Amino acid sequence: MAEIEFEVTRIGERGQIVIPLLFRNRMKIDKGEKFLIIEQGDNLILKRLKAPSREEIESMLKKTREHAKRNNLNEKDLEDALKKARANKNESSSRY
Repeated sequence: MAEIEFEVTRIGERGQIVIPLLFRNRMKIDKGEKFLIIEQGDNLILKRLKAPSREEIESMLKKTREHAKRNNLNEKDLEDALKKARANKNESSSRY
């Protein structure tokens, strides 16, 4: 089992948390990178968000096209689905 390394940090006045240099260097974290914060019990987990590579995007598009072809979906079906999803999003965000 790998040894767990840790350092202590604190929250600044504006709620910012500094990731110690050791971890930033080791994980090659650059200024401006984005992270997803997940609450799990009394723990907060940081998950780095990375843009997909060109190959990953092409793979997703290929799978999407195959799905559309198998299910006889066309561009109008996509437009209708997008309108419905946006309406649902707007409806749910206006409740709060």
